[in-house]
Amino acid sequence: MKQYKVVPYAGTVVINKKGDPQQAIISYFDVINQESYDGWQFFNAIPVSVTRKKRGIKKTLEQYNAFIFVKED
Repeated sequence: MKQYKVVPYAGTVVINKKGDPQQAIISYFDVINQESYDGWQFFNAIPVSVTRKKRGIKKTLEQYNAFIFVKED
């Protein structure tokens, strides 16, 4: 039987001022590598939008990535 795990990661937009796309996404790989130490295999990543209500009626939209990992029982 397979187990699944979701790890939220803030932000879907990467701003890279130096023009090096590999450097811009290195933090994503850090999350994936960290989870692999415990036997989890990267399965998929999906964007998630969360609306938060702040003071009164003002709302903010926050962007996250949900990294999905899988491993055998």
